[in-house]
Amino acid sequence: MARSTDRRRMIPDLPAFFSNLVYYVPLGLLILAFLVGVGIVAVPEPATAAEKVERTIRIDGIRRSYTVYLPRNAASKRDLRVMFVFHPAIGTGKFMEEATRLHQMPGSDDFIVVYPDGFMRTWNAGSCCGMAEKRNIDDVGFFKAMMRDVGTMASIRPKAYLTGFSNGALLVYHLMCKAGDQVAAAAPFAAYLPPDQLRNCRGGPVPLMHMHGDADPGAPVEGGQTNYLGFLPPARQTVEAVARMNGADLGSPGYVEMPALGTICLRYTGRTAAAEASLCVIPGLGHVWPGMEARSEGGGKFGPARPDLQGSAAVMRFFLRH
Repeated sequence: MARSTDRRRMIPDLPAFFSNLVYYVPLGLLILAFLVGVGIVAVPEPATAAEKVERTIRIDGIRRSYTVYLPRNAASKRDLRVMFVFHPAIGTGKFMEEATRLHQMPGSDDFIVVYPDGFMRTWNAGSCCGMAEKRNIDDVGFFKAMMRDVGTMASIRPKAYLTGFSNGALLVYHLMCKAGDQVAAAAPFAAYLPPDQLRNCRGGPVPLMHMHGDADPGAPVEGGQTNYLGFLPPARQTVEAVARMNGADLGSPGYVEMPALGTICLRYTGRTAAAEASLCVIPGLGHVWPGMEARSEGGGKFGPARPDLQGSAAVMRFFLRH
């Protein structure tokens, strides 16, 4: 049986801090107002999330960790959505927290956002990657255990929202297939499983928004031989395979402008909203989360960044529609 522990830290409420300053220092408000007025001090908006919880849990005897952001007044809310944000290989949950800031996006008030850590910084997506795959780590079981654990913190919906980057995106597809009955919608970025690995999937349809840079040197959107993932077909084939599983009409796709991603997305739809499957190819973007600055590690092997984009906002809006 999985056992978990937590370490809670309340995120500072800056407006409350300034209120206390005024109470104990009568001139505090006057001084603060002057500093703000002349632009010396900027009063930041309060963080959307109210509580950060560090959790650990044992799966098959292995200690796993993850960070949970609970929204304000989580205990008084019902049917909160849960979002999982999976990092790339050699990354961490902290990396994805800082790269995406999904727990601070507009609309996050009704989400519990989870940033998990992979086994030795990798995820087992069935055919990839690293030590997680070599050791056959049960990351499907880890996902399900996290869902059960988060359910002890607040009232949640039974299906989660998944996004991930690179190896994390592969895990998103793997979970869509192996635990589809617990996935409400998915928004992977910069990697995909070949269609033949999405056969015999369990669960119902899962709405999909696949994001991919057209200048990604590690996982080319048009497919081909890669350094780490072997030979890949075009990403469109995987999106079409998901659309087919969702019951979408492949004969008449539509096109939707996506300003936050700086592109127009190809979208397959069907009779229900759950049939949706979209491919958003982002011009001039490499293997870098849309909105991030260029990654300093790797000597440029990740390709160009697009810090002008708002990838996290696009993900949040997609999830709110589903």
